[in-house]
Amino acid sequence: MKSSEFLPELIKLKNFRDIEVSGLKIDSREVNKGDIFFAIRGHKLDGNEFIRLAFERGASLVIADTETEDTSDVIYFKDLKQHIGIFASRFYGDPSLSLKTICITGTNGKTTAVETFSGLSNLLGSRCAYMSTVNFSMDGLSLEKASLTTPDAISIHRNMKNAIHNDAKYLAMEASSHGLEQHRLNGIDIDYAVLTSFSHDHLDYHGDINHYKSAKEKLFFDLHPKSNIICIDSSFGRKLYEDLLKINPNTYSVSIKQKADFQASFKESPLGIKVNLLALDQELTFELRTISKYLASNIICSMAILSLEGFNNSLLEKYAQDINLPSGRLEKIVKDNLTAYVDYAHTPEALRCSLEEIKRIHNEPLWCVFGCGGDRDKEKRPLMGAVAQEYSDHIVITNDNPRTEGEMQIINDILSGMDAQGQLIIEPDREKAIHFAVAEIKNNLDGGVMLIAGKGHETYQEIDGNLFEFNDKEIVQSSMGL
Repeated sequence: MKSSEFLPELIKLKNFRDIEVSGLKIDSREVNKGDIFFAIRGHKLDGNEFIRLAFERGASLVIADTETEDTSDVIYFKDLKQHIGIFASRFYGDPSLSLKTICITGTNGKTTAVETFSGLSNLLGSRCAYMSTVNFSMDGLSLEKASLTTPDAISIHRNMKNAIHNDAKYLAMEASSHGLEQHRLNGIDIDYAVLTSFSHDHLDYHGDINHYKSAKEKLFFDLHPKSNIICIDSSFGRKLYEDLLKINPNTYSVSIKQKADFQASFKESPLGIKVNLLALDQELTFELRTISKYLASNIICSMAILSLEGFNNSLLEKYAQDINLPSGRLEKIVKDNLTAYVDYAHTPEALRCSLEEIKRIHNEPLWCVFGCGGDRDKEKRPLMGAVAQEYSDHIVITNDNPRTEGEMQIINDILSGMDAQGQLIIEPDREKAIHFAVAEIKNNLDGGVMLIAGKGHETYQEIDGNLFEFNDKEIVQSSMGL
């Protein structure tokens, strides 16, 4: 495609040339001959430092967001970051116009909502591609491991084009606060925008809770989705729903606590949980393979979209029990009298929800094994310590992904939110911590149930800049003798 065809905003800028373009890149190491390289100043790296490398690798044009002394062959465009998605959409033929696109944000629940929407859509006969924290699929069937919660803007539109080639009708994706703040979703024609939840997280990046809220709001106010699905079980969600309803009548509420367009109540069932859902005045009853009403809430957000899309409610009821949850989302492991749950909970609210649900189902003493990530939001560490102490009978504080931060500094931050009472063990070695908890439960006449929180689906541990193989599920299975 000619550069003038998809970069009309740049035609009159200095150093612009109308040439045939073979590809778009934001990583200079991936540049091939004939590509355009977008040099962007990022949170950690500055692409402007790699302009010469991009030219050496054959870039035909370089467009930069920062003006430097050496601009003899560089196009300077200060609003580049906001426009890359728009440029990429044009380059790939505006693929989002040929898909029903679902963009899901929320502090917790994004992955569950995305992957269960795809799974249910495929069961209903409508192929759905998706991009989630855990997996990435162009057809809803074959899977690849994901690298980012929300990919870069170029990858998003390239993936959408590939989804169309794989006969997908829908594309569901996670919209992280980082991705929204960095304009990675610009250029997408969004059919449904979803909020699953809102609570404390990512303040290391956003600075404070108000900036975090503003990042989430970008999906609903700046990107102009056709319809909104809002879980109103947080004060932020409730206000967002009320504000959106004033400007877009295609705004719908979801709740497991109060009256809503899609309102659910629950009972225990042999499969996990039985859901009674009032969906726009129609009653649905179905079972899900989870004990958690909070995970069910995320699934209901997905079902709300399919209901609005016109799928028969009886089919939604029929296939609900066949939905598979993403790995590491309150994943249950059982042997004899010992039950363990592996969960991705890494925020105070997510940890509270998981512990609360386990305590509701199990009468045995509850063990919680968890840590907090290094080089991330420090404010949530004492909050997570306080939550663990409120709901757990025994706590083992350990490492999560310490990254470049000292493990004992992280642990001490967690301890600052706890008092000296209670059954508390500190074991920085995460594998030893899991083995210890399992052994203690086995030796206890009252048995026990345990939650291993924080890493969920992850298959690595990041320490001092290095990734080491580590899988909570495999370690607890080994310790349990499975």
